[in-house]
Amino acid sequence: MFAAMTTWDACEVLDNLQPIADYMGIEGWGSSTSEGGEPGTREYGNTWDPDAIGCGNLINLGENSGVVGGGELSVAIVPTEDEDQASSLYESRRATAESAVSGGEDFVESAIADPWDEGVLYASKGNAGSSDLQVIARDGQWIFHIKTNYDQDYGLINEGEPAFGFTNDEFHRWLIETYLPEANQNVNAEIAEVQ
Repeated sequence: MFAAMTTWDACEVLDNLQPIADYMGIEGWGSSTSEGGEPGTREYGNTWDPDAIGCGNLINLGENSGVVGGGELSVAIVPTEDEDQASSLYESRRATAESAVSGGEDFVESAIADPWDEGVLYASKGNAGSSDLQVIARDGQWIFHIKTNYDQDYGLINEGEPAFGFTNDEFHRWLIETYLPEANQNVNAEIAEVQ
């Protein structure tokens, strides 16, 4: 299973992150001003996250009260040789994520349960009010890791009308209740094909 997973195209397995793109209203991939396109694939052994296959890029969230809203979204699937290795790697990634996100304002920590063996969402506000979020979840001998940051909703701040189609709380709830169970099912369906 491990060897097969390291050869996967994460963007293919995760439908080019289309569910997240639809939810967030991502208008383009590659920069904060890109139109269209698609996220980029990161192969196993890549420079940014060598233990994982990944999918993501810079994102364009569209017009945001006269400012182009942007950010970055990266989703990784981390295969391991066995459950002990996965547990150890999960804890390492969890601690790193907590350290990276907990220094921001309005720190949020939400536990993630079934169908995952363990998981957590960390979120806070970073520089200039941008939102920083990391999700780390483990199922058996693989880990799912989402990292994103995106500009604050200037429409809400400047005009009292949101420019984004979601609040941070709604996004967190959607990730935990809708996206993560679907992603778990999709990855496990791929695993079933190679076992």
